[in-house]
Parts: sequence; C-alpha cells; structure tokens
Amino acid sequence: MDLRAIYRKLRASVLHDIIPKSKAPIFSNGKAAIEIVGLFHSASGIGESARLCAEQLKAAGYKVLCTSAEKYLLKDNEIEWKFENTADKNDIGCRIFHLNPPMMPPVAIGMGLLNYSRVFNIGYWAWELESLPDEWVRALRYTNAIITPSDFTTNAIKKYTDKPVVTVHHPASVGKANPDIRLKINIPADAFMLSGIFSFTSGFERKNPYAMVNAFIQSLADKPDAYLVMKTNHGQKSNEYAKLLEFIKPYRNIRLIDAIWPREDIHGLIKASDAYVSLHRSEGFGLPIAEAMLLGTPVIVTNWSGNTDFNKDGSSFLVDYKMIPVPAEFSELKMDGTVVWAEADVSSAARILTKIYHDRPFAKSVGQKGFEFITDFVCNAQYAPALAKLSAQSFKKAA
Repeated sequence: MDLRAIYRKLRASVLHDIIPKSKAPIFSNGKAAIEIVGLFHSASGIGESARLCAEQLKAAGYKVLCTSAEKYLLKDNEIEWKFENTADKNDIGCRIFHLNPPMMPPVAIGMGLLNYSRVFNIGYWAWELESLPDEWVRALRYTNAIITPSDFTTNAIKKYTDKPVVTVHHPASVGKANPDIRLKINIPADAFMLSGIFSFTSGFERKNPYAMVNAFIQSLADKPDAYLVMKTNHGQKSNEYAKLLEFIKPYRNIRLIDAIWPREDIHGLIKASDAYVSLHRSEGFGLPIAEAMLLGTPVIVTNWSGNTDFNKDGSSFLVDYKMIPVPAEFSELKMDGTVVWAEADVSSAARILTKIYHDRPFAKSVGQKGFEFITDFVCNAQYAPALAKLSAQSFKKAA
C-alpha cells in the first residue's frame, strides 16, 4: 500500500473522528463576519465556488475573511486571485468551508481544532449522486449546517441528517471573453465549433467525455467545417489523458487542449462556440454549463442531476439517458455497487448536433432563451437569505 492510500485510510477511519463539533450558535456574541475557507487559487469548480461566495457576500455588505486552503492540502497555487479582506479573526461568527469532506480533516486540523470548535461551521458541499459515501456521512457529525449548490444535492444529503441543509445555487457570473480565441486555437471564424470543458481530476468517469466525442463522431466528424474542442486541465495527473488522445487521433477536427487558461480565454472559447456540450453522468451543479448560458451559448446537456435546476426544455437541449450502476472500482466514490447515475444517449445527442449544425439560427434562439432564464436564475442565487434562515433556526434552538 502506498503512502497516499495509507493516508486516505487514516483520514476516513480516524481523522474525521477527532474534529470537534462547534456548539456556538451562528453569529454568536455579536460577531457578524464570515470566514470563507476554500481553494481560492485553484483552477477548478470548487475553487470558483469559493470565489463567487466571497464576492457575493462582500457585495451584500458582510465583512469577509478569505482563508486559502491550498497550504493545508499541499496544493500549488494555479491562478492569481485578489480579494481585499474586510474582517479579521476576532470578528468571525460563521465559517463556510467550500471543501468537500475528504478535504476537511487536514484543513480543520491545520487551522487548529480549538479554533474550529469556537465558530459555527457550514460545509458547502457539491455532491453528484443520490447516496453519500461513508466518509461524507462521517463529516456530517462536526458540521453545524450544510449548504449545497442544487436541490438534487440537498435532497441527497437530507436523507442522512436532521441538521439544516439548504440550497444556494452558485451565483454564476462571467467577465471579459477573449474575442480572438478562434485565432488562438486555429479554428476558422466561420466554422461550426462545439466545446466542452472538464478537469481530469474532477472525476473523469463522471464527466464522461467519450460520450461527447462519440456523439460528434456519429454526427459531424465527416464535416470539414465542424470542430469539437475539449478544453481540459491536469491531464498530466491522469492515465486517461493519453488514452483519450489516442482515441481522438484519427479525427483531425477533434481537439484536446490541456492547459490552465485565464478566465477570459475560457469564456472566449465558450462564447465563440456554436454550442457547449456536457454529456456528464452526474453533476452537483454544472458551473460551466451555467456560464455558457450566461454567455448566450446554447447548451447540450444530460437531463439528470444538479444541472436540471436550471436546464429546462426550450432553453437548453436536453439529452435522454438511462440509469446505470456506478462502477465499484470508481475510487472517488467507494460505493457498494448499488448506486446509479445517468448514461447519456449518444444517438440522441448526435441527432441534436446534426439539427443545430443545419439550423444555426434555431440554436441561437435556444441560446438566447437560455441566457434569459439563467440571468433570472442566478439573480436569485443568494447566500444572505440562507444565512438568515440558519440564524433564525439557530436562535430558535438556543431559546
């Protein structure tokens, strides 16, 4: 057994048990500031969720202190992010961890267990299945409340706890989009381009890129003016990277770009695309999907899991699916083989690709409807009402 496997076993069996649950009510003793703990310098969805949270809470008038978790998890900083803290440690009356349970022990221990036990602690967890692994259940003991990005995740976690579990959708936003991205990646300006974005470290089997590739092969691979661009990162950390490269090698119009790009390039790629494709098996939310809609790009998505909170018929292209067992060897989950997730219907997706290739104005009209829907949706993605609800519940319990 290697050292990493030994650590994971130790974490799952021992480390969660030594973290104390805080008995402090939320915002007790007049302390109204919020500490947000997350991967602020990570090029990942979980990092972006922490950044969005900090920015929204500060804009809402809260005093905010951001604590980067990279140092506790021995992770390198991948991107720059600047944020002016408006609170110090003595102001903190609530702490939100934008970290999933496997990350919690080293961070809580690194920050100090006494420090952890003195403040009301909220886990902001993004989970993608209808059942929780044992390690997630163990972490429920020392959290005071859970916030999730989707009703799908909220309903899954509620089955395991009587603690407050509330939904706060990601307050997704987009900034500047590089208008020259097609030039950068050598795609003709008038070509039909599809894009998909994922990280090799965010559950390769769950993201299911082969479904996207196979749908393209079935429908458009023989079209000289059609391209599929997969923008990825952390390929060097996965054995799947070389396999995927080999699989797409016969197709000159399928590109795999594995690099960490600035946000303006990511958003430039999505905005320049004729459609964004995600044939995932499960999503806790699907932040890139929401960002694509905010950029006015039509989305083609599996009609299951967290993204269905905002992917609706008429404003998104919904792909049929069937439920299949999650592989027992999928080490990220450690499930018992009875849990299922969605397998997108590749033929259904291929038919959609063919339709929008031949009817691009129709695709744009769906993209516009998606933009209108998601704009209203993210306006209602607010942390403040959730914190007020938790405050009321905490006060009632204390009384």
